[in-house]
Amino acid sequence: MIAIIDCNNFYASCEQIFQPKLVGKPLVVLSNNDGNVIARSGEAKKLGVEMGVVTGSIRKFVKNNKLQIRSSNYALYGDMSGRVMEILELLLPNVERYSIDEAFADLSGLSRERVVELCHFVRNRVERNTGIQVSIGVAKTKTLAKVANRLSKRKPELEGVCVGIEHESFSNILEKMETKDIWGIGRKISKKLTKFGIHNAKHLRDSDPLWIKKQFSVVLMRTVLELRGESCLDLESPEESRKSLMCGRAFGKPLKELGDIRPALTHFVQNAVSRLWKYNQKTSAITVYLYTNRFRKNIAQRSVSVSAEIEVTDDLIKLTALAQRVLEQAFKSGFEYHKVGILLHDLVSVKNIPTSLFEMGSDSQKSSELMKVVKNINTKFGRYTVTSASSTGRSGWKARSKFRSPAFTTCWNELPVVYA
Repeated sequence: MIAIIDCNNFYASCEQIFQPKLVGKPLVVLSNNDGNVIARSGEAKKLGVEMGVVTGSIRKFVKNNKLQIRSSNYALYGDMSGRVMEILELLLPNVERYSIDEAFADLSGLSRERVVELCHFVRNRVERNTGIQVSIGVAKTKTLAKVANRLSKRKPELEGVCVGIEHESFSNILEKMETKDIWGIGRKISKKLTKFGIHNAKHLRDSDPLWIKKQFSVVLMRTVLELRGESCLDLESPEESRKSLMCGRAFGKPLKELGDIRPALTHFVQNAVSRLWKYNQKTSAITVYLYTNRFRKNIAQRSVSVSAEIEVTDDLIKLTALAQRVLEQAFKSGFEYHKVGILLHDLVSVKNIPTSLFEMGSDSQKSSELMKVVKNINTKFGRYTVTSASSTGRSGWKARSKFRSPAFTTCWNELPVVYA
């Protein structure tokens, strides 16, 4: 049995935990640069606010005091996610952190009654310790667990926990479920399925897997088998599932000069390397991407990415220097750039890296010790206490976040104040 634990309205919930005045009110969280809606509270959904709509289209609700808005606060969301995941890993066996607000867990070997009891216990413990409500779906496969989780949110009588075992019960649910709502199937594939007479999840489940593989892909064939109760997707450890990581963000305003883009890239490299340290991984290849705003049709467009290899490392200085050299290759004057970022790929676990016969031990040791010092200082005094010199410069690249709430849990100067 596989369980999927999903935090309800996660970004909005994180905002409400530390701002009780927002509880019970329609609330939306905006994307980078406050461009569009990326998260909604249940009340905002009832108000009719759609996911992804541009900020300008919700101004009428804001003016009428019917809607609260907040800029995205990833420092807060990331910290709260970590707290939830630590509780899950303490209470459940074989937890796979799937996303910032979702995790899978293996509950094999337990009776249905024990599974229900355990899920309610986990749900209560997470809410008590973090304030975050979660919904839990359990089934024989990951895909069916996702279906059960969807049902746990839509039926209040289930109290946030849905354990699906019987084949016929899923048949009734899948018949009412559109293919685009199945885990891993988007709108494009859903439209193509419709052309073949597959209009809902039950139709897809009952399709011939080999025909699906031929017409679409082996990935969709696995989805069909998963809907039939045949497990094709095992739980993965973080080291197995994390093969690459990306850091990047749109600028607060368009940038034309290379010197203005450099600090932004250095900032994102440091964020990426911090995650490498956290996951005990190293990288041997990077890609720097740079592009203009494709939604501005009146400007010259350019989208480019350049890659480079490096001896496996987690050295912030080496990766920053390499990224800046790659940026020089990617940059071309005459364009208004909208976003820059870095992709670290070919990640390997530190424990799996063999020692090279020709490796200069002293240089490697010095690099490791230096990075350890940087990591310890930044952990104690703040992520950007020690940073590369190239991160200094103009701050025009920083994203707009006019409505950002305090970090609350990750910054001493923004801790909640309690008056007795």
